Amino acid sequence: MPTGRCAVIMLATSFVLGACGNQLNSSLRGSEERVAIRLSVKESEHLRQGMQRYLASVQGIVEALHHNKRVAVSESAKNGGVGMLSGVPASVAVRLPPEFLMLSMDTHQKFDALSRSAAAGESKSQMLKQLGDILANCTACHAKYKLTPN
Repeated sequence: MPTGRCAVIMLATSFVLGACGNQLNSSLRGSEERVAIRLSVKESEHLRQGMQRYLASVQGIVEALHHNKRVAVSESAKNGGVGMLSGVPASVAVRLPPEFLMLSMDTHQKFDALSRSAAAGESKSQMLKQLGDILANCTACHAKYKLTPN
């Protein structure tokens, strides 16, 4: 791995750990058992595809930040934004806990905010902070919820 890339990854990791460490620790201390979300196999797969899209967005953001390509940061972040919700079947949404839905919406909005920040020329440090906030939501969600077969 080239030295410059390593430095970007280390910087990103420090922001992410700072942003999500406390939230994860408090989430894990708060309960020993995660809340089960019971969905059909098809509905669970839809949620998993959404999470994979989040990960692809994060990977694109990190790569684009490494190469100082703000347009690519903006595009990658927008891929995880509120626009993702247009394909969510109503059958899935009505079966999700309200707190899960709120966290999900907040995450999509944070992706959109990062997209706008990149387009507006915000600093790399600010964008990494926003990425850390997104990942804190992901970490908190995975600490609190689990998908289980219906």
